[in-house]
Amino acid sequence: MTTIFAMGRLWFVVLVWSACGILSATSFAGKTKEQNNSRVSSVFQVAPSAASRLQNPYAGRPKAVLAGRKLFVRHCAQCHGENAEGHGNAPPLRSGVVGDTPDGVLFWFLKKGSLRAGMPSWSGLPPEQRWQIVSFLKSLR
Repeated sequence: MTTIFAMGRLWFVVLVWSACGILSATSFAGKTKEQNNSRVSSVFQVAPSAASRLQNPYAGRPKAVLAGRKLFVRHCAQCHGENAEGHGNAPPLRSGVVGDTPDGVLFWFLKKGSLRAGMPSWSGLPPEQRWQIVSFLKSLR
């Protein structure tokens, strides 16, 4: 019985923690392109400098872009839209900011996520799949 109570308390803490992150996320709906770009670029500024030096092993490979698109639709489109146009708190990813961000920083961000920005961590995806998503995002330029 004690174990069930402890697990219930743990889930409550996780739920409250998640809700705080979601509620603190900034809405992208109804904002200008410049405002959205500023908010998107701010989440990438916390990336370590080593992330910007990571090289995408799938850069320039059309098959990786196609695979990345499938993964994007499966894992990201629910929030960012099937065409990466963004919805509510999820920013549009067709912006110049995403296109100008180094591949390694995008890869790092997919892995780490940002609770404050409402972005989940995709560390459970294999690195190959995260790089394919990066390849797809870069193709949106």
